[in-house]
Amino acid sequence: MGFKIYIIVITNAVNVSITDIPKKIGLDKLNPRNEISLNEAQRENGISIGKYKETIFIVSRDLVFQFYNKQQSGLEKRLIKEFPKSEIAILTLDQTIDFFGYNIISENKRKRVIAGEDAELEIDFGEKIPEEIEVAKDPHLNFFLEELNEIKKIDKNFTENQLKSAIKHEIGVRSFFKLTSRYFEKRIDEIGSNYSKIKVTRFE
Repeated sequence: MGFKIYIIVITNAVNVSITDIPKKIGLDKLNPRNEISLNEAQRENGISIGKYKETIFIVSRDLVFQFYNKQQSGLEKRLIKEFPKSEIAILTLDQTIDFFGYNIISENKRKRVIAGEDAELEIDFGEKIPEEIEVAKDPHLNFFLEELNEIKKIDKNFTENQLKSAIKHEIGVRSFFKLTSRYFEKRIDEIGSNYSKIKVTRFE
């Protein structure tokens, strides 16, 4: 089945409660309902919001995709204005369609935006984050590269550009999982990650 992740992370949200968030993102009419786990929220419609220590987590399949355009959306600009001292991370993964993406915002501007589906990158902006550099140097990546080269030998229609795109995509997905340890203490796919502990409230 694979992971489905649609999360907006806002760090350093010291004096902010989850009930403040709808107004801050321009959805004033939303009201809190029931509490569910962060993992359950990924498969729910609408918006769920939670807070763990000083970090806010917003889960919304609709909202996350507003952060992968070449031009900043109104929502992205609004979050930057509301949380100028925070690192804001948009984390998106849908392994059923082979989509991944992340947008890292700090110091009031985009630092890194990358997203792609089915081995094709849709946006690739900014300097590589440390997690990407580590993944590219990881010896385990060599097994994937060897497989790709074998495919290229067999499939004459497999172009050099497709090879490069597939490598970037794979590094992106692996970097995504490594990146999640910034916000959950451990990767979301590791035992002991805070991802499994965090509760969020559904808003309607």
